[in-house]
Amino acid sequence: MRDMLGYQKKRVVITGAASGMGQAAARTLVDLGAEVYALDVKEVAVPVKQFIKTDLKDKDSVIAAARQIPEDLYGLFNCAGLPGPPFSNVDTTLVNFVGHRLLTETLLPKIQAGGAIASITSTAGLSWKKRLQSINELLATRGFDEARAWLEANPRINDGYIFSKECIIVYTMARTDEMGKKNIRINCLSPAPTDTPMMKEFHRAWGKELIDLYRAPCGRYATPDEMAEPLIFLNSNMARFISGHNLLVDFGYQAAVDIGQKPSLLD
Repeated sequence: MRDMLGYQKKRVVITGAASGMGQAAARTLVDLGAEVYALDVKEVAVPVKQFIKTDLKDKDSVIAAARQIPEDLYGLFNCAGLPGPPFSNVDTTLVNFVGHRLLTETLLPKIQAGGAIASITSTAGLSWKKRLQSINELLATRGFDEARAWLEANPRINDGYIFSKECIIVYTMARTDEMGKKNIRINCLSPAPTDTPMMKEFHRAWGKELIDLYRAPCGRYATPDEMAEPLIFLNSNMARFISGHNLLVDFGYQAAVDIGQKPSLLD
């Protein structure tokens, strides 16, 4: 049978592989025959090629992890994330965006032509156009330390989770052209509320009733596999002409918002 997804014997890196969507993606990638390097602050139970303990809010940790990744890398999956409270807004955006940006740019010279990058963002980041100027200011920072200084100097703009997810979407689109010239694709995925360990923190911070308003029209939270599999598709050979795209995986929630069937909760 033809290997439609094209992961057999391909080298990939995935962050956040200890739990949730990252764990689900890592498990499926191993099943697909990929050589998986898993980065997380916690131990990874999936039988990957190599686990590298990595703290995405620590510049030295990210750089050290990237150095351990061999050349000829096919795919990068940016799945790690913080939910906001109880973590600070600065730490949340460092992990969700700044650390991933550093990892992506550091690994980029190792990614082969025809390779791909896919990041998990959120439907909570869909109002990025309203803060595009501020997002572009952060994107214009040169490196990890300058980005951290910008976040610390702009606490009214950086509200943590939502801002970090907006940044991922804009970064994805902003890097599409240059990476495309190297035949490397970059996309992101915006999940609907998903039943991961992080959901408890969302309920605690914002309330279950509010989170449930974002629930998919099918009336339930998604499973981690229902997000991991579309993410894997984005980096696969089947999506080889897709780049710069933010894939909504929400069972039609945003479609109902866009045509006025449901009110936007981000206005």
